[in-house]
Amino acid sequence: MSIKYIDIRPTIGLLALMKNIKYTEWEAMAEFIDNSVQSYRANKKKLRKLERDYKLKIRIDLLPNEIRIKDNAAGISEERYADAFETGKPPPDTQGLSEFGVGMKIASCWFADKWKVHTKALGEKHWRLVEFNIEKLREKNTEQLEVTESKANEDAHYTIVTLNKLNHKPKSTSITKIFQHLSSIYRHLINSDEIEISINGNKLKYEPPPVRTSGYYKEWEDGIIKNPKKRRWFKKLDFTFKDLTHVTGHVGIREKGQVKQPGFSLFRRGRLITGTEAVPFKPQEIFGLGNDRRQQVIFGELNLDDMPVTFQKNDFKWDDTLKSQFISQLKNEIEFLDDKKKINLIQQAKEWSESLERDDIRQQTTKSLPQISKIIKRGIENARLTKINPIKDEKKHKKAEERNESDWEEVVLENQKYRYQIITEYDESNTDLYFAEFPDSKNNFKIKVYINLKHKFAERFFTHNNDRNGFLTLITFFAICEAQVRHIDGSRDAALMRLRLNSICENIPPRT
Repeated sequence: MSIKYIDIRPTIGLLALMKNIKYTEWEAMAEFIDNSVQSYRANKKKLRKLERDYKLKIRIDLLPNEIRIKDNAAGISEERYADAFETGKPPPDTQGLSEFGVGMKIASCWFADKWKVHTKALGEKHWRLVEFNIEKLREKNTEQLEVTESKANEDAHYTIVTLNKLNHKPKSTSITKIFQHLSSIYRHLINSDEIEISINGNKLKYEPPPVRTSGYYKEWEDGIIKNPKKRRWFKKLDFTFKDLTHVTGHVGIREKGQVKQPGFSLFRRGRLITGTEAVPFKPQEIFGLGNDRRQQVIFGELNLDDMPVTFQKNDFKWDDTLKSQFISQLKNEIEFLDDKKKINLIQQAKEWSESLERDDIRQQTTKSLPQISKIIKRGIENARLTKINPIKDEKKHKKAEERNESDWEEVVLENQKYRYQIITEYDESNTDLYFAEFPDSKNNFKIKVYINLKHKFAERFFTHNNDRNGFLTLITFFAICEAQVRHIDGSRDAALMRLRLNSICENIPPRT
């Protein structure tokens, strides 16, 4: 049967308002993908009968002034054609990804004031094209929209949506976000190789975070460190929530913490609903607050296939009470790694740190020794061999002292008070790693420590903040030791150790 027109009287005024709703570019783009996936799922047998090696392919082209989404799904059938363009007319089967009858229309009008849909349904003899120009349709008070159709091969099947006169133009930064979010939303489908989605020719891909394998923090604390049992911090989940939905999935601890990570990703019918880096699902009862380590390392996936969702499909339809009940049950399900409830996964995520893994540190250090030996050899072989006179050279440090804002600090060693001041320098031309000055020359109770953070040794090995803090602390200890050798041991040549060390460090090559 030929289709000449579609009736748009109930919808055009409503569609004109859609560009103002709260949406993200990836949420809008997902509506087109949902339709393609649902068309494929509903006609999978027919498509695979026609093409033995069939795979659903969705291509998205984001151009400066145009967006184009093309698929090789089963197309919009003659039976569903009129309903497909009526807002709020659900499809006969609402158990898939297309269930509200609003997705394509809202997403199209949000993106653009002008758009068209060209489709060819599998097994039919015609392709069809319909074009929406929202402003003109409103001006003319149009009630019907003309459909263009033409004969085509019965075996052809596709849908092409083209968006022009864009209200929202994806830019380079947002294209990256669209790629990342869609990769996350459809991770199950693209990773199973069931479908292929590409943006500007680049296929979507999703890499799940590696799972931590380590000892249990409590065993380390209890001193069981000789042969700690290694555990993979990953647990499969399978439970029912209040007779509302069957929940499956997994929880784990990431191998490396990440500040911006989604926490739990909640799926419905194979599609992500909520839990992204932009909008994480990290309930306080499980993840704690602020800088809690759990915020960075606990992750998981949950499938809630029977839970109702909002029409934008960016959250589940649950009130605070129902959501709180779900979180409480989820915490009980994930808390312990073992059935005997002795190995606490949540507490492990909070308390464990790499410093507990002493064997790992030993192994890493052993691997580093050959490289360390080369650096030591370079420093020693080129160090000064002549006798060093411990003369004072304080002038070159005065500028750093003038810019220094640190106060004098006090420390007590063996009932003796020492006052010290740390002065950081940033002088690439200065060959001294550090310099120590003792203003109270009689008793050496006052110490000024000048530490050059632009020295090539410091720049190579102490680049991170925690490393730098340790470096400053160690050098200050060296200077205090020099003061003690002067004061307690009565040595006039206490500076020789510092001068020799500076001579060796002068020859350390910078990082290349």
